[in-house]
Amino acid sequence: MFETTQNLLHESRPGTETTASRTAEGARDSRYGAPARWLHWLSAAVILWALASGLAMAAGTLAPAPKAAVTGFNVAITTAFLPIFLLRIAWALVAPHPGPLTTARKQRLAARIGHLALYATTSVVLVSGVLMMDRPIDLFGLATLPRPLTDDAWCQWFAGLHRDSCEYLTIFLALHLAAVAWHQLRGRRVLQRML
Repeated sequence: MFETTQNLLHESRPGTETTASRTAEGARDSRYGAPARWLHWLSAAVILWALASGLAMAAGTLAPAPKAAVTGFNVAITTAFLPIFLLRIAWALVAPHPGPLTTARKQRLAARIGHLALYATTSVVLVSGVLMMDRPIDLFGLATLPRPLTDDAWCQWFAGLHRDSCEYLTIFLALHLAAVAWHQLRGRRVLQRML
């Protein structure tokens, strides 16, 4: 298990390495690997864009022409993102992770449940977003995927699932960001693990 920067600061003893050198080493050891960090921030950018623009469209704040453009862009980017997100899930299952930020069992369990909720809900959002399409999917003019389902009733059902899962994803994302802030305020450098 990797040591956290906070643990290294408290374990410094005279006659051993300096606190600064141990802190720098601990900060490196407690980071996620480069692929995990890139997949995380790419996922964050796509998910935040899609949620924010989707909420703006649902609220009726966009005029018809921008709404059509944003809708087409969202469909293309989230469809193209789906295999990248599957790669992110696979990478999370096989890549080494830094050690836990806390030894408190309930906090570790809450973090695991929170991350599973984010992964599961994002998966439902992405898949339902594709399956609700009542027309072919244009991928930035580079390719066109056929309409996945031809039964309009099923498209409507997946549209409802998509809308509901987007709401849940917004809640889980807010909880995730609150947990990051909570750890940061307590001196646990959770954000630095993904930088």
